[in-house]
Amino acid sequence: MSVLFLTYCYPPLKYPRSVQISHLVQYLKDYVHITIICSEAKKNTDKSLLSFTPLDNVVIAKKTWWTSFIENIKGDRIKKAILPDSQYLWSFDLYQKALEEIKKGKIQTIVSFGQPMSSHLAGLRLKKRFPNLKWVAHFSDPWIDNPYNEYNAWLRFMNKKYQDQVFSVADKLLFTSPETIDTVTKSYSIKIQNKASYLPHAFNPLLYSTITKVDSEAFTLRYLGNFYGDRKPDPLLKALCYLKDKSVLANKIRVELVGVDSDIQCLINKYQLESLVYVKPAISYLDSLALMVQTDLLLIIDAPTKRNVFFPSKLADYIGSNRPIFGITPPGTSQKIIESLGFLTASPDNPEEVASKLFEMIEQVRINAIHMNKDVREQYAVNVIGNEIRRIL
Repeated sequence: MSVLFLTYCYPPLKYPRSVQISHLVQYLKDYVHITIICSEAKKNTDKSLLSFTPLDNVVIAKKTWWTSFIENIKGDRIKKAILPDSQYLWSFDLYQKALEEIKKGKIQTIVSFGQPMSSHLAGLRLKKRFPNLKWVAHFSDPWIDNPYNEYNAWLRFMNKKYQDQVFSVADKLLFTSPETIDTVTKSYSIKIQNKASYLPHAFNPLLYSTITKVDSEAFTLRYLGNFYGDRKPDPLLKALCYLKDKSVLANKIRVELVGVDSDIQCLINKYQLESLVYVKPAISYLDSLALMVQTDLLLIIDAPTKRNVFFPSKLADYIGSNRPIFGITPPGTSQKIIESLGFLTASPDNPEEVASKLFEMIEQVRINAIHMNKDVREQYAVNVIGNEIRRIL
């Protein structure tokens, strides 16, 4: 089988999407012939990704002079004015490059990956032109139901129109959590709901095989990744204020926020946690995996919503590290996954609960009384997820 992957993100671009697609390609390349069409990596790159990413059969869809010209003269305004995201114009360049590959007569299936959702618009145009090709649309996040999207009435109308077309024309829709499927398909017909399948993020066990755990004097808690929108460190910092009074605990733990914006330091100062919480700069992906393995307790912090539908890709990396995980997360995807692994979660709306559960987790980890459920962990290994997408293809 010959498959065409359409994606803006692919190594060395430093996006979580790049890593996840790389994992799938690494597994699938022994079973299907994959051609990846992606964007040109000019900035925001991570060369460590190239050490494990298959780079044969990668085709770059460069931005035409017209695409670059419009983006340059509009600047940041284009991000708010264009549909459905800042890569809308590039999706036409992606379409043209894909057209060249399809005309060679080998491609049987197209898989488009969003974010950005504009990649699906290229898939939509190709499916309409070549209706005999199978088209799978993969979503790492909800589209119009994403709470982080700031749509006015016009943008919401247009994106709903695009989403309706993609859902209607695609042969298969893949989402990273059952909660996302429920949220985005509830208003659609049974026919479209039946197209939707669950394909979670994966970890690659081989990337952890050479990393060893290094013991340190302080009990180390780490959060890796940035904060944005309503996802903020405040629930953790407020909880640590409660724990700070437990002098035996506070003197022997160290909390690191790795890869966050430097202005987080102002919040740390506000809560007077300078001797407990430390901000660390962003590091390469492989270095981040090493830090995960060498951490006593990993932290997930989600935005305070009624129901969380997101499966953070870093949670898959955390699972791969085989280290204990504590989730500050509302009911929903992360909470269900973390608790199924055998660990604790608490709502970001309740700092006292966060403090209590966090203290309990720390004490259990210290006496080696809590471990990751191996059977559940295996469900997120790339060979399992790869077999599933292979079956779908």
